[in-house]
Amino acid sequence: MIYTPAPSVTQYLLSDKFQSFIVGPIGSSKTTASLMKIVYEAKRIAPCTDGIRRSRCAVVRNTRQILLDSTIKDFLGLFPEGQAGEYYRTELKFLLKFDDVECEVLFRGLDDSADVRRLLSLNLSFAMLDEVREINPDVFNALTGRLGRYPNSMLVPHRPEWGNDDEGNPINGCVDDNGREMKKLWGATNPPDIDSFWEKYLTEYDKEKVFVTIQPSGRSPEADWKQYLPAAYYDDLMVGKTEDWISVYVDGKWGKSLSGQPVFRCFDRDTHLAKEALKSVSSSLVIGVDAGLNPTAVITDQTYDGRVLVLDAVTGLDGGMGALRFCREILKPLLYRKYPNKSVAIIIDPAAFQRGQTDEKSVADIFKNEGFAVKPALTNNISARIAAVEKYLTMTVNGNAGLLIDKENCDGLVKALGGKYMYKINNKGDVDNTPLKNHPASDYADSLEYACLHHDKGSIFGRQLTVAYSTPQNVSMAAWT
Repeated sequence: MIYTPAPSVTQYLLSDKFQSFIVGPIGSSKTTASLMKIVYEAKRIAPCTDGIRRSRCAVVRNTRQILLDSTIKDFLGLFPEGQAGEYYRTELKFLLKFDDVECEVLFRGLDDSADVRRLLSLNLSFAMLDEVREINPDVFNALTGRLGRYPNSMLVPHRPEWGNDDEGNPINGCVDDNGREMKKLWGATNPPDIDSFWEKYLTEYDKEKVFVTIQPSGRSPEADWKQYLPAAYYDDLMVGKTEDWISVYVDGKWGKSLSGQPVFRCFDRDTHLAKEALKSVSSSLVIGVDAGLNPTAVITDQTYDGRVLVLDAVTGLDGGMGALRFCREILKPLLYRKYPNKSVAIIIDPAAFQRGQTDEKSVADIFKNEGFAVKPALTNNISARIAAVEKYLTMTVNGNAGLLIDKENCDGLVKALGGKYMYKINNKGDVDNTPLKNHPASDYADSLEYACLHHDKGSIFGRQLTVAYSTPQNVSMAAWT
């Protein structure tokens, strides 16, 4: 069999991280890539003393019935019984054999925390999760502790060229030909709901050990798997479906939160996230700032044709950080490092100009004293702020998005726009008129709103506003520590 993966699954298939996940729409070849990864990883295991590359992989689904109806059928479609190996139905095990490889594939339907005990005696090389969002977190946590335990040191003894591990122990067992650890877990899924365990895990992961990729919408020109589907597959799939269903299963967006409704529903990752790193195109930057207990800044630029580029988004440290520390320890070092010759204008909540009762100094004064040109946002009206962002989210200029975000430097902002910034829904299902102050998502969103209000120059009010602001200025970096 010759398998040619779609480009959108290739990085996932070849990922060498401890954990790898792919999130995407229905029909996007995620499951096929996951199953083919078993073959890819099994071929990389160092051979045992008899020359056979042995491994053991658990393929996990949330229920036994779905495992039988879906996952096993998909597996046998790729690896036919009698050709690719032997299928032991009573044990739900397939012995995959090719070249010098023997891989035991154990199919397990694990419903809930009570099934954790079924994992405790397994010694595995790898594990694959099918439809990750349905897997109980307790099952996932237990499974990670069973990986890399087969083959053991008796089957794959130490080789002198492998050396010792970080603790000084001779390297052996579940490793590749170069002695590198081979314990792996991977899985595919449709997007989970916002605020669920899996949404948080897949957005707040350890990038050193975990790889996550999100595929484009099934309606996107970049949906590179559609040649494997029937004609008009997604058009037919959407017939009779709700907007929320289409958003998850066709467009590959995170599902609705149980506690709120996303504010910016017109945000689309495929449209608004830049495919490569963004660069400043003008001599002057506009920085929207939310000056709460934990200040946040969104650094923007504007192109000659009026589009807004979001270059960076930063927030203070967890637990609170004053404006002065934020300026000196986060914002000014960032500007010095990446934008040394740019003039800067800070656009801030008008309330930041209110002076304190103790020292009669406002938050705006702190930014001014650090060398910034500081300007109040045109308004603090929440409807106007949201409308300013939506104007650029829905704008296209010569086929280019009106708002383009550097996804590598704006992770917190992307999460906010993707649904973390939300309206609260009460017990009766009614939606509040104002967004939740759910930090840091609301801080990132507020900062972007102030910046977009400035770029818009009042057109959302039905007229252009002329505001007597001082000229943006270059910021001295001498004071930052």
